Amino acid sequence: MKGTRRERSKTGWDAAELLGTLFELLCMILLPIAGCDRGDRPGATPAPVAATPNVPAARPSAQPAPYGDANQIPLPAAQQRLCTAVVILLDTSGSMTQAVGDRAGGRSPKHQIARQALERIVNYTIDWKKTHPDRDLELGLFTFSSSARAVLPMGPFDAGKSRSALASLTKPGGGTAIGDALRRGFEALYASGCVRKYVICITDGENTTGPRPDRIARQLYAQTGGEVEIHFIAFDTSAKRFGFLESVNGHIVEAADGAQLEARISDIYEKRILAEAMPAEQP
Repeated sequence: MKGTRRERSKTGWDAAELLGTLFELLCMILLPIAGCDRGDRPGATPAPVAATPNVPAARPSAQPAPYGDANQIPLPAAQQRLCTAVVILLDTSGSMTQAVGDRAGGRSPKHQIARQALERIVNYTIDWKKTHPDRDLELGLFTFSSSARAVLPMGPFDAGKSRSALASLTKPGGGTAIGDALRRGFEALYASGCVRKYVICITDGENTTGPRPDRIARQLYAQTGGEVEIHFIAFDTSAKRFGFLESVNGHIVEAADGAQLEARISDIYEKRILAEAMPAEQP
C-alpha cells in the first residue's frame, strides 16, 4: 500500500495543483462576469496593487472677471487717426447757482459765468479753424449734477451745434457726480479714435454722488497708460480737493471769479491744446 501511494504521488495530480487548474478554467469561463484574477487562485500570492496617486479633486474653473478685471472700465476701441479730441465736463450741481465776481465787476451765478467762458471758447475755435483748416478737432460737452449727460456728443467741431448745446443748458441742481462724468468723458474720447485726447473739467465742489473721481481716474490711467491729459479748473474752491490728479497725468488750477476762469480756460484750451493740435492725415 505504501508503494502504491508513493507511486501515485509521483505520477498523479497534486491536490493543490488540481484545484488551481480548475480555478483557472472557471475564470476563463466566468471572467467577463466575475472579474476573476489569477492572483485570486488558492495558494497564489496576491498581485501587488498599484498605488493610487493622491490627486486632489477637480475644482470648477473660476469665471473670468468682466473685461479681465472686476474694476476695469470698458472703453471703445476705435481705429486711431491723427486728430485732437477734447471733452469738456461742466459742473451743473446746485452749488453752481451761487454768485461770484464776474468780468463786469458785478456778481453773477457761477453757471452763467461758466457758460459765457465756454461761448468764448466756441468763438475762438471758429477763428482758429479758419487759419488751421488742416487740423482735425473733435469736441464734446457733458454736464454733470447727480449724473452725467452729453449735451454735445463728441464729433467734428461744428459752431452751430456747439452754440445750440450751450444755449440748451438748464438751471443747475442736484449733486456732484465728478467720477461718473470723468468715466463718460473717457468713453467719448476713445470713441473718437483721435490720437491726442484731453479732458477739461470745470467744477466748484467735491464729489457727492456716484463713484469717487480719484478711483475712476487711477483706474483709467492704469488702463490707458496716461494717454489722456486731464485738466481740472477748481472754480471758487480749493485745488487741494483734486490732488490725486498729479499721479494720473492731470493738472489742476484755481479760478476765483469770472476773469480768472476765462484766463485758465484760455491757457489750457487755446495756448496748450490747440497749439499742439495735429495736422490731419492726408489721403
